[in-house]
Amino acid sequence: MRITLDEFKKRIEFSLCQQFATEEDVREFCKKAVTTGVGVACVNPVNVALAAQLLGGDDIEISGNIGFPFGSHPTEVKALETEIAVEDGATQIDMVMNIGALKSGRDDLVQSDIEAVVRCAEGRVVKVIIEAWVLNNEEKQRASRIVERAGAQLVKTSTGVRTQYLKMVNPDPRGAVVDDILLIREVVSDQIRVKASGGIYSLDDTIAFLRAGADQLGVSKGAELIKEFGQRFPDGILI
Repeated sequence: MRITLDEFKKRIEFSLCQQFATEEDVREFCKKAVTTGVGVACVNPVNVALAAQLLGGDDIEISGNIGFPFGSHPTEVKALETEIAVEDGATQIDMVMNIGALKSGRDDLVQSDIEAVVRCAEGRVVKVIIEAWVLNNEEKQRASRIVERAGAQLVKTSTGVRTQYLKMVNPDPRGAVVDDILLIREVVSDQIRVKASGGIYSLDDTIAFLRAGADQLGVSKGAELIKEFGQRFPDGILI
């Protein structure tokens, strides 16, 4: 498959997830998203309305971050967050899985948590963040199967949010790893998409993720990656 520059742009999901992002930061972020032509702009719930106001009509999806960054909100809270994000103009949802429940073997609770968000999203794309960097391989694959059973459309590797807690379970945490994309692809159907997210900074790494089976790419350096892609591959690239 050949990926052109325009197609590459649509696979890029630009994110502004910092808790300290100001209104001016959101305005600059949206301006940059339009200038670079990314496919999706991801923002925290409190910034969805402003992003929707600024990006309406620009052919850029607006994704609200639900249950960020730990996924430890009660299901009712995630559902309410989703409802409000939808009302404010979100066209997609990025939600964090209940990781503690997954590691406890409570697959039923994990699934019902996702199902509640899917219902409230009312047909919008729901991406479920499994936080792969705190899971073992069995948990990553089990989480991915649950995402599909719950009716979400996309498995996402991580929030990309680093905290001191990561070091308790992973001395070298990396949010997006090619081997994880391959693991996920082994257990989900072709109908489920995969989003590599967390610590993707180079174009070479980006291409490696696409070749491993990632459909979308969550990055903070979208403008730089798109510019480099256009310079290095003006006629596109085979993956």
